[in-house]
Amino acid sequence: MAQPTQPLDRTIVVVDVVGFTAPDRYPLDRIAVRQGMYEVLKTAFAESGVDFDSCAHEDRGDGALVLLPPGTTKSLVADRLPDRVAVALRRYNHTRTPQAQIRLRVSLNSGEVLNDGNGWVGEAVDIAFRILDAQTAKDAFAESGRMIAFICSERFFTDVIARDPGLLPELYGPIPVLVKNFTGTAYLRLHGEVTAPVLKPSLEIEAAEDLLIADSTVLDLIPRKDLAGLHQRLNSIEVPHLAVMMSRALGPAVPLPRLEGITDAWGAFQLLTDFNAGPDGIPPAVTFLRLLAENMEGEQGAMIAGWIADQARALRLAPALVHQRQSRPPIPERPHLHLIIMLEPVSADPTRCTLAFWRQDDPEVWPPALGGVREIDIAEVEFRVDDVILETESFWSGQSMSASVEFLLPRTLINLPVQRWAKEHGTGQPQPLRYGYRLGIRSLERMRAKHWHREWNVRWDSMVKDPSADRLHYPGGTGSESHPIEAILSDEHWVGLVLTNPPSSRAEPGSAPDELTSALRSGLPVVLWHPDADPEKLRGLLDWVLAAESGFIELPDRRKLANSGAAVPFKNSLAHDLVVMWDDPKRVIVLDQPLIPTRL
Repeated sequence: MAQPTQPLDRTIVVVDVVGFTAPDRYPLDRIAVRQGMYEVLKTAFAESGVDFDSCAHEDRGDGALVLLPPGTTKSLVADRLPDRVAVALRRYNHTRTPQAQIRLRVSLNSGEVLNDGNGWVGEAVDIAFRILDAQTAKDAFAESGRMIAFICSERFFTDVIARDPGLLPELYGPIPVLVKNFTGTAYLRLHGEVTAPVLKPSLEIEAAEDLLIADSTVLDLIPRKDLAGLHQRLNSIEVPHLAVMMSRALGPAVPLPRLEGITDAWGAFQLLTDFNAGPDGIPPAVTFLRLLAENMEGEQGAMIAGWIADQARALRLAPALVHQRQSRPPIPERPHLHLIIMLEPVSADPTRCTLAFWRQDDPEVWPPALGGVREIDIAEVEFRVDDVILETESFWSGQSMSASVEFLLPRTLINLPVQRWAKEHGTGQPQPLRYGYRLGIRSLERMRAKHWHREWNVRWDSMVKDPSADRLHYPGGTGSESHPIEAILSDEHWVGLVLTNPPSSRAEPGSAPDELTSALRSGLPVVLWHPDADPEKLRGLLDWVLAAESGFIELPDRRKLANSGAAVPFKNSLAHDLVVMWDDPKRVIVLDQPLIPTRL
């Protein structure tokens, strides 16, 4: 069990969705509401100058606990967050059906908290949850018709808000709090006027239409009769590349929702109608139908295209749809997905490391959103990677395409035996990762060192233009004083290097650059090594791997094929233990923000 961390003074924000389990919310509504809550929070925090992904946060089903990064100015929360949440919430609710609209209760507190390995605990956290449940606040909020109730602890109000007239302390009123064993005072501010009445679903739907769409959350902008006709067209239509289409319709800023239970085009359309239109004003549900029509042949595709044309004219979206079609890349014929897993030691504790991951749901969209950050015991890293991969596969379950798992590693962890790792340990019959994925590593140092990126792009573009196998430099005759490895690799002919030995876990300060450092500095996108192979046998394996007509371009696929053993005239251990650094500069993860992990 993980040892507790040292207590830290943190600003605490607890959020609760009002009426989350209301009987008029269907399961798809609740999915949309949860995703909408996070969309609102991320937008509001970003506009308040706080990166939400840098906060520690725990999901609470119908809400969330958020701890701001240490050192964040408390007054910043009270100053900016109320207005930014109100604006983001109003934007979100504007194009949502009543069942998918959101009202929030938000509590603010600060104080010492610690993580005991299972979650964040401390009296300050307890108080934040207690004041959130104050019945006086609930009653006042229900009567107000406002969108947000901000409830501050007495300490937060006294220490932060009351001392600064600019934070509008006069808008906060004291309320009694008697929840469980907690008795005290909190301060309530009701905020965010509702710009339009929240209407109940119409009861004047014809019986035939009611049977078709009564349990659907649909865009109020589209007439019910048109939706009934659309239901007839979409019902039972299987969607090619469902997850890609859904991701493309939502756009890169919105994480792909889980697609369990989505079996046809109508179910996908229903789910998407609970999502906001993007900056172009096109609802994701309409974008989805456009993609569906473009990827279907015959009468069905033509009928859906005609329906879209009719709605585009009615909603005045025709120009925007034309621009969208021209500006967004088509779904590729042979799409491929990537999961990047970053591992980095925790400086204060060498027995632990940070694990962060980025899951690509649309093969043409890069970079993907950060999937999560966790602090883990380094002795359990393979099992925690297994957790991430299985979680990813639950999102990719509807995909019919190949995938890569890439490990973004610092020099200190460069020799982790990822090529020997497996997944599905919980079954008792784990399967090696190399069988199911194109498996490779990437350099964390190079990704962070922007002064190396120009040359990196030059060599990559050169390799794509001329991927011939003779551009791989093998050991032998390098490292002499007259011809140091850096000088040799400065020749732009080289795009790959086979290391003489596996790289050391750290470059010696003051010494001449070693082979790996020289390769990274010179921009070589491909670096290969083997822990114990005979150089001649290794060369034979690499000659086979690069023997395809397209040379380097097919290296990841040929390296995966080598793991099967069936078509390769080499011992399995030789192919299995080959380490491939395949570093694509066109797929860079932005690492300019601190990653605050959840401790596991």
